[in-house]
Amino acid sequence: MNQSTPLLRVLPWAISAGFAGAAAWFAIRSDAFRAETDSLRAQQELAEVTSKMAQSQLAERTLLAEGMIAELGRKLRLTEDIGRLKVAALAARLPNLAEARAIVVWDPALQSGLLVVSHLPAIAGEQDYQIWIHDPRHPTPINGGVFKPGVTGHATVAFKGEQPLSQAVAFAISLERKGGAPKSEGPVVLLGNL
Repeated sequence: MNQSTPLLRVLPWAISAGFAGAAAWFAIRSDAFRAETDSLRAQQELAEVTSKMAQSQLAERTLLAEGMIAELGRKLRLTEDIGRLKVAALAARLPNLAEARAIVVWDPALQSGLLVVSHLPAIAGEQDYQIWIHDPRHPTPINGGVFKPGVTGHATVAFKGEQPLSQAVAFAISLERKGGAPKSEGPVVLLGNL
């Protein structure tokens, strides 16, 4: 009976140690499951925020396009022969201007147009954006004037070529020195064909 007595003394401690080990293992697993759940919840919240941001950007671009069209309607004088108007969408030519957009509405009969730009970055005081009209009968683009966008990057500009045109086929906007240049010297930032 002496030999079984030490075993009886150790057995409760061994069982207690086993229970303590199992409790510790369950606590660690519980914390791991909780961390995984928190991580999945955070990923879901991030996905929801990203989705809402994408929806917001789409709505903003739709409103911007509607606003540009409404602005064009206000600026243009509607005539019976509105079919003669031509529209060109200008696309960004530089990677840092990916958000920039521009629309030109051109009246060939009057040889004048209306430019509406958005998201065009602000520029230094000694620079201007310059409008160029491409006519296949002229060796170089024709100056259409200079402008600066507002602080929001938006501008609406009525313009006319400084020389008579036979046919406008494309429009460009370049970054030039203040007051403009007689021919394009700076980088072309937006470009589009009729």
